[in-house]
Amino acid sequence: MKRLVRCLNPHGAGHDNPAGTLCCQRCDFLVEGAHIAAYEVISFIGAGSYGYVYKVRECAPLSRILALKVLRLDQFNDKVRASFFQEARRIANMQHANILPVYNFGQLTNEQPYLIMEYAPRTIKDLFHQADGSRRPAFAEELVPYVQQAAAALHYIHHAGLIHQDVKPGNLLIGRNGQLLLADFGTTLYLGVQTHASLGEVTGTASHMAPEQWQGTPRRESDQYALAICCYELLTDHLPFAYKQLTEMWNAHFYEQPPSPQQWNPRIPVEVAAVLLRAMAKEYKQRYRSILDFANAYEDAIKTAQQRYVCYNCGQQNRSGAQRCSNCGTSQDNRTCLYCDASVRFGQRCCSACGRLTIPPLVAEHSPLQGVSVGRGRYMINYVLKQTIESRVMTAVAIDTQQRTQKVFLKRWECADGSLAQRAHDIAYYERATAAFTQLHHPLLPTVIDRFAESKHYYMILNYIDGESIEAHLQKILHPLSESEVVRYMHSLLNVLSFLQQQRPPVYHYDISPTNIIIERTRNRPILTGFQIQPPPSLPTQNAHLAAARSRTTRKLVVSPYLPIQDKPYDQRTCIYALAATMHHALTNVPPPHYPAYPPVRVLNPTISPALESILSRALFEDTTLRYQTYAAMQRDVRALLSS
Repeated sequence: MKRLVRCLNPHGAGHDNPAGTLCCQRCDFLVEGAHIAAYEVISFIGAGSYGYVYKVRECAPLSRILALKVLRLDQFNDKVRASFFQEARRIANMQHANILPVYNFGQLTNEQPYLIMEYAPRTIKDLFHQADGSRRPAFAEELVPYVQQAAAALHYIHHAGLIHQDVKPGNLLIGRNGQLLLADFGTTLYLGVQTHASLGEVTGTASHMAPEQWQGTPRRESDQYALAICCYELLTDHLPFAYKQLTEMWNAHFYEQPPSPQQWNPRIPVEVAAVLLRAMAKEYKQRYRSILDFANAYEDAIKTAQQRYVCYNCGQQNRSGAQRCSNCGTSQDNRTCLYCDASVRFGQRCCSACGRLTIPPLVAEHSPLQGVSVGRGRYMINYVLKQTIESRVMTAVAIDTQQRTQKVFLKRWECADGSLAQRAHDIAYYERATAAFTQLHHPLLPTVIDRFAESKHYYMILNYIDGESIEAHLQKILHPLSESEVVRYMHSLLNVLSFLQQQRPPVYHYDISPTNIIIERTRNRPILTGFQIQPPPSLPTQNAHLAAARSRTTRKLVVSPYLPIQDKPYDQRTCIYALAATMHHALTNVPPPHYPAYPPVRVLNPTISPALESILSRALFEDTTLRYQTYAAMQRDVRALLSS
């Protein structure tokens, strides 16, 4: 009796074929046990963008288990055949730890092309299981390494002038060592030296395609959009758009706003949801600047959220979204709001009493200075706001024990470690330098209460402002401020800067930024804080960027990204630039730096008026001669906008 072999058609039991058959005589699936070059076909794995994938064994002595991808017969034409071999050549030339490697390629006897690749049978979806083996949504922090690895692979191919165009969970495979492997480059587009190119046809997976990809003009940002949808799907077990009809899917990607992932999974931190929704913006310019920026923003969002889930009782780091500590079981671990001292629940993001962030940005956690008293015991440090090694300056909120536990701001400068004479010289220097601030009496500036030297430090005590910085407010609301708010703040701050310019000598603010503008809680007025002092000659490295500020400013490691690249000298035009950069951030919720120049604000926030965009664009010219030359000139335009 003649021996028969079965094909590996996954639909039904397969078809019988004579022994020695390579491809089924009734369908285009390979036959189990068939030999293709040095590889034996073992089983069927699945379908790719235009090919079938099989598990194969390499012949002895290596006997490796690999994957074979063969072009489907229904896709077999000269154009697709050429594309198939292009995929092989592209991947073969890509040396990256997170790209599925191709080891060989050739063609069957009927000229069907095939690829031999690493065997990676699991996709990223297979990583997240319940105890009973069923799939579960991923925890947001579980995705961090895979988002980073996927972004690294996509950045690599973007740098090579390619766009993947088919990023989806089925193409995010898991390798032998647990690493993510980006697969299926069958729809990859070569950009050459351009930033985008027209395909003249639409390719990809409908549920993950960005609007511009639907139009046949994919960009690098299209892969970011698709990767964000992958994260959305893994975190929620839902797609943002799940229509069956292609026209409905097209309409959704163009015109429907995706529901927040928290709608499906309330354990997802709001910061993570905001990152995903920005990466899924309809307009590619409103997404992150690069795929790496998206991955870093995702990781930063996780780090911010996880701070709320560290148990204050036992120190356990819990999963994001946890209702109580997994170690000690508490949901009330004695944490309080830093602003109003109200009791805060475990994992709570905003205070129920005052509405502000329970863990503000820039607060130094577990600082050894907390609880330390200075000023002969008068001021006890409550919490440290900012402490930088480069500048040797520390800012904190303290309690004035002589004024019924009234809160104050404390600023501390470190003097030289040298001789007593040198330290006395530095103390005298800071005494003179801070004297100018004692003469500043303006309702939108902090008031100096006290100054003194103690040990090797010099201290300045200022009145406490009950409010939150623009930076903290943006992090809380996770969307831009309104135009009316920003115009009003700008007008008030220009008044302050004009007042400082009238001082003799003029006073310049070296660090205008969202961190240093505090919005009063009761009156909603912007208070300009964070004034810097140039270092004494004995500390050449301390605040080096400020020491040189009058001659130049440059975006180096410790220089504010809100400053222009280079200004000579540092004057009110530089402050105008920094103020405009701060307001640009407030209106877009997109922080600098922006390269090669600031984008017009309406590109990132189309709701802004052309008049305000014109003011900010003029203030943000790198060329000082093209900016506003005085505060008064800018204020006239802002006042006109305020009264319109």
